[in-house]
Amino acid sequence: MSNLINSVKRALDLLLYISREDNPVGVSEISKAMGMHKSTVFRTLATLQSKQFVMQNSKTGKYSLGITLASIARKIEPYDVFRHHTQELGKKIKETINISVLEHAPNGTYRSTIVVKEENNQNALTVNPKIGSSIDCYCSAVGKCLLAFSRDVSVPSLKKYRFIPYTQNTITDSAELVEELSRVRAAGYAVDDEEQEIGLTCVAVPILASDKWAVAAMSFSGPTVRIRRHGVEVLARHLKDTAAAITASMYGEPSHARLQD
Repeated sequence: MSNLINSVKRALDLLLYISREDNPVGVSEISKAMGMHKSTVFRTLATLQSKQFVMQNSKTGKYSLGITLASIARKIEPYDVFRHHTQELGKKIKETINISVLEHAPNGTYRSTIVVKEENNQNALTVNPKIGSSIDCYCSAVGKCLLAFSRDVSVPSLKKYRFIPYTQNTITDSAELVEELSRVRAAGYAVDDEEQEIGLTCVAVPILASDKWAVAAMSFSGPTVRIRRHGVEVLARHLKDTAAAITASMYGEPSHARLQD
């Protein structure tokens, strides 16, 4: 194994360690677990952070995986599975389909980041975010699904939010967000009812792993008039069926056990 570059191996080992932890980790924690000097851990983290392979919570100083890994991962399995199913769904419903994952923002809040996108040229959106772009979870349908079906999100963490009122429909209170997430869990889908932008509506469902927690969320986005013409519940059903098919393809069990129709 003499051909290995120690600094690269160390950085990869560090990424693997962070990926196995359920919560963000600090320098001292990493140093102890990996038997590395704190100065080495800090320099390695700083290098990874410069390219967004990791991100640091500005309040706790702890680290979690960054957006660059999501951008790389979308080019391989399971994103190939995601793309296959969104392409099939796009043939049925001619609206933009996004699949997003949960990201821990540096300020301690949560954002949803687009990793797969299926567009219909006939019904393109005026405001059309690209793969890799992200938005606050409290004002997006995919974000609400990711918060509602994530085992890593707690009510106390939601109380730390500083809400920005993008429109008059945006949730601006943590108690209201907690209530909304309860409704999302009960219905099995979420709606962004012009909460990010007037005239734009989104419907989303979680994509569940074998442990019944969300690994991603999938949405239809379109002008409010078109989404209402389709019917929110009709779109939600198409999304649920596709999400179940994705779960089956990835884990062998098309289960929505945590959802209630």
